[in-house]
Amino acid sequence: MKSVLILIAVFFIVRALKNSLEAKKQMKAPSAPPQPKEPTGPPREKAEEMALDPVCGSYVPLSSAVKSTDSGKTVYFCSEDCRGRYES
Repeated sequence: MKSVLILIAVFFIVRALKNSLEAKKQMKAPSAPPQPKEPTGPPREKAEEMALDPVCGSYVPLSSAVKSTDSGKTVYFCSEDCRGRYES
């Protein structure tokens, strides 16, 4: 009989501890989302716009592309060779 009373007491003690821990979790304020880190190092340069070479399919920065006009439209190439193949 003693052991049954001890088991019942342990059961209620564990249950009370569990309930108090759950209540603490619910009362805990939600933490603020982490702030983004400040960038380190030198600032990045802006990315340059790229153009697709219609002959070989490579992308070329507009500043270094070979340009040609076809029917009033500017066409960009990676090299003089690709421009020659396009125009022939």
